[in-house]
Amino acid sequence: MLGEENPEHLEQLIRLPGQQYDEESGLHYNRHRYYSPGLGRYITQDPIGLAGGWNLYQYPLNPIEKVDPLGLSAWEDAKSGACYEGVCRLFSAFVGPDKFDSTDDAAFEALRKINGHSICQGVEYAGLVCKNKNNEYFYTPPQKGNEDISYPFDSPCPSGTEIVAMYHTHGSDSNGVYKDEEFSPTDKDLSKRKGIPNYLGTPKGSFQKVEPNGDQPINKSSLPSQCRIHTNGEIY
Repeated sequence: MLGEENPEHLEQLIRLPGQQYDEESGLHYNRHRYYSPGLGRYITQDPIGLAGGWNLYQYPLNPIEKVDPLGLSAWEDAKSGACYEGVCRLFSAFVGPDKFDSTDDAAFEALRKINGHSICQGVEYAGLVCKNKNNEYFYTPPQKGNEDISYPFDSPCPSGTEIVAMYHTHGSDSNGVYKDEEFSPTDKDLSKRKGIPNYLGTPKGSFQKVEPNGDQPINKSSLPSQCRIHTNGEIY
């Protein structure tokens, strides 16, 4: 067994997110109450009652994706990207979505990650680009549609953020059944009605953007255009 040199007898008091070890009690101090590592639960009920969830003694079951820095409730906002200040913003940097400087950058990254999957599966994917109150942009998880339609608003922006754009893919080559490499009239109409840009990833890897007024300022070949599958069966 390896020994750890600690000549200054320094102690690491940090435990789960928001918790600090209390030597006197052996518990983890979590601001509004104490957590017992032995029991795997808080020793008192949640001060905010059922607003923090049905289990009044539970720390989030997944401390990586859900955090409870105050001992009150899991901070879903940290994961969603809605945070823009305070402790929640700090945790969002670790568990929340990637943040970008523009809608173009956020939409491109969303399509870069999903276009290959879309081609492999032969179906569309869609989601939204959101802006938080700190003027940072991020995209919502892509939602699976079918071979000729997808619904970006099925993957909504979290409360407290603004919808600034939408993105979608066109699946795989339809062999002439659809106009895979361009926005459909429905795509353009949705952008016009919602008053926000629409981004597109095509089977040939084209990244495109259409504005509500019909202008198309972006059309470049920069996205994955092949269906690649690992030996373990996972698409990448």
